[in-house]
Amino acid sequence: MVVVLFIMAFVIGPGLFFLLDRAAGRHWPLAFVASLFVLASFLLRSDAYLTFPVDATRVFLSITFIWLGWVVVMVLAARALREAFPTPRGHRLVRAAGAMGTTVPWFGFAAAQMMAR
Repeated sequence: MVVVLFIMAFVIGPGLFFLLDRAAGRHWPLAFVASLFVLASFLLRSDAYLTFPVDATRVFLSITFIWLGWVVVMVLAARALREAFPTPRGHRLVRAAGAMGTTVPWFGFAAAQMMAR
């Protein structure tokens, strides 16, 4: 499980970021998709207090949806920052920072695992 989350955070996340960031277009469809991911995550875990034992598939899907929402929000933030820094160097820095930002949830997961032990 940890290896899958690591690959998601450090390989798939930045790859998805670069793929979505390359596509030009309006911002509102991405904001709508991010909202749908977050809503799907909450709906999957809405009865979490009733579920015993914990259904690992629903938890993993919920975490995946919230993480995908995070990646899409990072794309939106990068687009906004690129408008603030219109130089080519600014664009490169924003893309690099956005790709690194997609890995932030991994560090929260690692900290939670460390505290649980």
